Amino acid sequence: MLVFSLDYPPNDGGIARLSAEIVKGLVARDYPIRVLSREYKGMDKPAIDDLVSTKRLTSKRPLCELIALVDLYRMAKETICISGIWYPDGLLVQLGGLQNHVVLAHSAELYPPRQKWRQPLWRYLKRVVLENAKVVIANSHFTADFVKQVAPRAKVIPVPLAVDQKEFCPQDRTIARAKWEIDNDKIVLCTVSRIQRFKGHETVLEAISNLPSEIREQFVYLVGGKGPDLEFLKGQARQLGIEHLVQWLGFVADDELPTLYSAADLFILATRDVPEKRSVEGFGLAYLEAQSCGVPVVGTNTGGIPDAISHGDGGWLIKQDDVQDLTRIFTDLYNKPEDFRAMGIKARERVEREFTWEHYLNRFIAALAEEGIQLDD
Repeated sequence: MLVFSLDYPPNDGGIARLSAEIVKGLVARDYPIRVLSREYKGMDKPAIDDLVSTKRLTSKRPLCELIALVDLYRMAKETICISGIWYPDGLLVQLGGLQNHVVLAHSAELYPPRQKWRQPLWRYLKRVVLENAKVVIANSHFTADFVKQVAPRAKVIPVPLAVDQKEFCPQDRTIARAKWEIDNDKIVLCTVSRIQRFKGHETVLEAISNLPSEIREQFVYLVGGKGPDLEFLKGQARQLGIEHLVQWLGFVADDELPTLYSAADLFILATRDVPEKRSVEGFGLAYLEAQSCGVPVVGTNTGGIPDAISHGDGGWLIKQDDVQDLTRIFTDLYNKPEDFRAMGIKARERVEREFTWEHYLNRFIAALAEEGIQLDD
């Protein structure tokens, strides 16, 4: 069995992280597995390379893709191959002639390219790769529906993502707040994402500004992440008169995220679905990370977010851009904090019950077996 993903650790994107978790999970279950990926110049060798036989190709593209194609062509045609994304990984696997091909689908990569001259070719290649795969594993029901739109004859099964519940676990709130220099008596909101308009930071800022002044001054809003719209959002906070309530933390390393989540009373990511700008939340792993840390969450009822949040069971779903509903939730948090602490306990229980990587691997292997791919053959 081969996992072929050119986006793989030490890179830290969503595709890389999912591919690595699949590899670690299969290795832990003693499945024979190899990895084909590429080098990342200037980055240290990841620890995962010591777990499994890994071949690293040159970092130079398209030479990397040409070498990968040769390697794939030389493999036994019945090799089970899991590709990290439909292009270029999935296309190369099919050009190499491998028959038991599994494609991972994430959502954003399914949108047409921005360059109009590329769109007809991309539409054709995408449909061919997805429809000729043995099975497409989508990260949410939304993404599975998206796959069927672009490749109607594709065999697609949704397998929602998961979180490492041992790494993302509740920490002492007082200690966590001390790290971020926040008073214990404050009400702490938190968002972690790339700083882009479609992520909905503006909705959160407006909801905070709508609170009565005596309530509003009790809030602190922690924003983790970096991105192109940071200065715009800082300007929005100034215009709303709440800049003193917002802490822009910049990039937050993975090992610091559990502490950040644990410092919060509520996690919010009010993502907008903006198809014309290829902007959508295919799943929203940060929602699970926060819930795993015992923090209730709020998200919008868009994209794949309903797979990450169960309304009333660890969190709430609101309509896109619904400032009024979010303001109401913040008011409830101020008036009944004990209800939100109870919801945080539910959030952690939900993760342990349904969304660990052990659960993901069980569903993943079952999905492959449903299409006749037996990993232990």
